[in-house]
Amino acid sequence: MTTFKSIFLSLIFITIGSSDFKAQCNANTNICSSGNSGPFTFADPGQPVSTCLDFLGPGYAYIILYITESGPLEMLIEGDVTSGFLDVAIFNIPTGTSPCDAILDNSNQISCNYASHASGCNQIGSYFSCPSSITSPNVNVGDILMIIVENWSGTSSSFSLDMAPLPAAQSGPGDPTITPLTYVLNATSSPYQMFATDNGGTWSGPGIDSSGLFDPSITGTGTFRINYNLGSGPCLATDFIDISIQNALAIELSDLQLECKNDQIILKWSTISEINCDYFKIERSFDAQSFTAIDIVSGHGNSSTTRNYIFLDNKNEGQTYYRLVEVDYNGKETIYGPLVTKCTEKKEISIYPNPVKDYLKVKISDSDETMLSYEIKSVAGKLVDANSLNGSIDVRDLSQGYYFLIIKTESQQYNQKFVRE
Repeated sequence: MTTFKSIFLSLIFITIGSSDFKAQCNANTNICSSGNSGPFTFADPGQPVSTCLDFLGPGYAYIILYITESGPLEMLIEGDVTSGFLDVAIFNIPTGTSPCDAILDNSNQISCNYASHASGCNQIGSYFSCPSSITSPNVNVGDILMIIVENWSGTSSSFSLDMAPLPAAQSGPGDPTITPLTYVLNATSSPYQMFATDNGGTWSGPGIDSSGLFDPSITGTGTFRINYNLGSGPCLATDFIDISIQNALAIELSDLQLECKNDQIILKWSTISEINCDYFKIERSFDAQSFTAIDIVSGHGNSSTTRNYIFLDNKNEGQTYYRLVEVDYNGKETIYGPLVTKCTEKKEISIYPNPVKDYLKVKISDSDETMLSYEIKSVAGKLVDANSLNGSIDVRDLSQGYYFLIIKTESQQYNQKFVRE
């Protein structure tokens, strides 16, 4: 640190030491080509970061670099005047970490240049003519970097940023691809944090804040388009996703199975949430037409944790049909099923890939049974698809979320759960 800068530092501390520093980190400005970019302006100080920035200057800027060509990072920061100190720190952003969180960890810092000359510029490396003794770090394709520029003396009102040409490292637009939801939302679901391949951009649309927190209690039921913008100007990259919000269900089933074991029929089901759930009725039929209630299992009223249920039936009289009926406190009933079993030796069934995007493959091991048909039902028990089966099922038209697959053969019914991604 030069003597002049030490004296000036003391003056700045006296002038702005009592200011209200606000969190100003902005991860939505980026460079997408070599050569000169800008001008970029400064904002109020954010939370102090870095091993060499003072965070006593009046202005700061935050810029993202998405590295598209490996090499030494040769970079010039040049103010709009030829005097004053511009300091710069560079942080690597680990995968899955928010840029504004990553810069709070100094172990992510890969370079820092505390300017030694009041020349209104700063550089990393030696390609440009600005005075500097800081060597350029090597960076790789896929790296995400945050550049923090401190307008230490407040002389410049804006600055430009240059990146040297190849074989130096190059930058490009970020990847805005939105990560699909991992489960189906309804109007009473908790707020859901959205993510993208490259985070740090700005989200917009019904029920979502700029950081990507989506609240279905704001939108209610329906389908809503969510937009994601990464970068700005010629570097802007965008993506969108349509989110369907269902009516609040009395229960959300995560599993429903019917199987035979030791000549005994076993009905198992699980819920991940219950709203005013009084009890479940188990109904049985031998002709799939006339169903009789054979047992009642108490529900858990209101629950937001996984609940597992089981019912055993020792009455094995050939092919038998079962329905699960959920009953609310107000008497409203929701029927799931019917499911069917014959208590013959059950073969193993496999479905793949799971999660699935396009085609779901179905295989029954060690079996010469003819697979006759299939049904796909939502977690609410609604039939969404049914057809004959020849080994694979086209699920491209299904919305993202959980589904139940029922495979019907000549002598058996198989039930599996899968996720459409």
